Amino acid sequence: MKKIIKSVLVFTGLVLLLFYFNILWKSPSFYKTQKQYTLEVPVVDMKSYMKVVGEHRRPYIYTVKSKNKGQVIVMGIEHTKDKTNAQFDSIRSYWNTNKPDFALVEGRMGFFFKWLQDPITSYGESGLTTHLAKKDNVDLYTWEPTRKDEIELLIKKHSAKELAMFYSLRPFFGIPIKERLDNPEDKLQKLINERTDYNYLKNTITSWEDIDNIWQEDFPNIDWRTYNSGYGWPGYFQDIWNSSNLARDEHMINIILEQIDKNKTVFVTMGSSHAPRIENTLKAAIH
Repeated sequence: MKKIIKSVLVFTGLVLLLFYFNILWKSPSFYKTQKQYTLEVPVVDMKSYMKVVGEHRRPYIYTVKSKNKGQVIVMGIEHTKDKTNAQFDSIRSYWNTNKPDFALVEGRMGFFFKWLQDPITSYGESGLTTHLAKKDNVDLYTWEPTRKDEIELLIKKHSAKELAMFYSLRPFFGIPIKERLDNPEDKLQKLINERTDYNYLKNTITSWEDIDNIWQEDFPNIDWRTYNSGYGWPGYFQDIWNSSNLARDEHMINIILEQIDKNKTVFVTMGSSHAPRIENTLKAAIH
């Protein structure tokens, strides 16, 4: 028994050391804002954005400064895990030039083991931003709201069953089609089990067959197994997608404004669609 206890303690100590020296990472924490800001200029919704989606620059990068010392560097990045992509040079350059003291990333990354994984090939721009924040000991959070908070916002406008389908299908559509087609039903079932275990959503959808039946009735000419959501969803899912994006962006903006009020330099990476949609909102709110 003593040997077992000793082994557990040694293992635990080793894991803690790996975390301490940033060899092992956990997913960035959620940020709970202390106040909600009134946004004079609303975030551009996805319907309006779709009219200009092919017109703006990529990457979409800009800085907004307050009259005090606070500022935000917004990095709108085309999602990629190609280490040779020049966007990653831009991230490094803006990071080193501005020396931020607060960083935000999109999404929830899983555990990362530095000795076996590369931050960019594992997590794209979020991985590189996390690497830079860890290296420079900068506070790091995800700008996403918790799923619980997001559901509580969206349930006011959308049915629980539709939300359960949306949250299950959203990560499913993020899987490359070739990979997705290897047992798509099993992959979707796993996501249903993970993504519907919340108040309001529990037991509304319990199996991939539930989604399959509803999908075939509502979208008979589309196969969910091979569907590419890209910049849009079919039918009522488009409204949910738009509501979700607005809720996420508004939460991100509240974090940025709260930190700028503390005179922080905020560095935030995101998909390129978010950056132009929040630009005028930020510029109107930061004084």
